[in-house]
Amino acid sequence: AISQEAVVSTQSTGGVSYVLHWYPPATQTPSQVEEALHVHLVNIGARLTPMPWRMDCEQYTALPNLSALSGKSFQVIHTSENESLSFAITEQMNVLVSERSFDTILTKISDCYQPNKLTRIEAKGKKYEIGDFAIKIGSVSLGPNFKCLVVEVEYKPSSYTKDTLPLLHEFLSIVCSNFMPIPDTLNSIATPANSTFYQLSETILQYKKVFDECRRVNPNMAMT
Repeated sequence: AISQEAVVSTQSTGGVSYVLHWYPPATQTPSQVEEALHVHLVNIGARLTPMPWRMDCEQYTALPNLSALSGKSFQVIHTSENESLSFAITEQMNVLVSERSFDTILTKISDCYQPNKLTRIEAKGKKYEIGDFAIKIGSVSLGPNFKCLVVEVEYKPSSYTKDTLPLLHEFLSIVCSNFMPIPDTLNSIATPANSTFYQLSETILQYKKVFDECRRVNPNMAMT
């Protein structure tokens, strides 16, 4: 079995990212919102990158006949931005970063943990670059069902979370506020106690929180 004491990644993403999700208004389809954002970003000088981005998340749950592991679960995330890596997230929100070969281990513990195909979730969309910023726009789906829209904005020159969040908020407010609700402030991002730098695991955890909400909440007009 996989230990619940996971190793927190020390890999830096090279910049600081913030992830927001929202639901399109009743008067627009998700694709219409994405297309309007695409046109807007291109018009202000953003460059569309050649390859789309994609992320998937699958939940593994301990088999009910294993009393020692009863109720235990973990999630595994893959992203096209880091195709050689797998990210396993424990219930304690620790992130284990490993080579993609970790997936072969999952097949060997099928007598302990099984994937729940009904909760497999995926996000995918387009990526743009404008100056020192990168921005991803996409949709989140649970099986065939649309769940929400998601945006990730990254300020590439800095790895200091606290100093960068106001800059990311300003960018979102100027560039995206006509298309999506922007909160008054961005919630703080907790970095590991032994690091003052933003790490790749923080981006993974932000998406994991979005995915968790999508699994349990029906789409509505609110943004959390």
